[in-house]
Amino acid sequence: MLFFKICEAYARFLHKIIVILGLSLIFAVTLQVAGRYIPFIPRYLWTLEVTNFSLIWMIFIGSILGVREGKHFFVDIFTFKGGQINPTLQRFLRVVYYFVVLVVTMVFVIYGYSYFVKWGMIQSSDITGVNLGWLYVSVPLSGISWLLFLVESFLKEFILVKKQRGA
Repeated sequence: MLFFKICEAYARFLHKIIVILGLSLIFAVTLQVAGRYIPFIPRYLWTLEVTNFSLIWMIFIGSILGVREGKHFFVDIFTFKGGQINPTLQRFLRVVYYFVVLVVTMVFVIYGYSYFVKWGMIQSSDITGVNLGWLYVSVPLSGISWLLFLVESFLKEFILVKKQRGA
């Protein structure tokens, strides 16, 4: 299905972006520390901005990938020692999980967009002059991406399983 291929390509893209951001974070922090302790290396201020941008974007992209891989926003509190949970209860808990994540997602999309427009678009960095909208847009973008991967996961778990069973 084309939707699943798009989701897979987007996830691969996000993995590459998070690696690039991680490398830029390591480089910027290394340059900051080296500038403090090695006399011939200048103390650059732009490294503070790169560190902030990289760290914030890594957190939000990591949360997006966490939602896709099912490693975020979920806690197994109904796991019994040595036994299995009732399948009906398990499906109910999964629906509750999807509902809770959907509510959080909608908060990030709706209020994140407002946050981006009201605060991000009117601010700029003191050091580099970059519009901070590039930083604030990470909030609604992560919400939209969570929604995309939540729909993908829901389709795989509930809709495609029924089609494969012939129900």
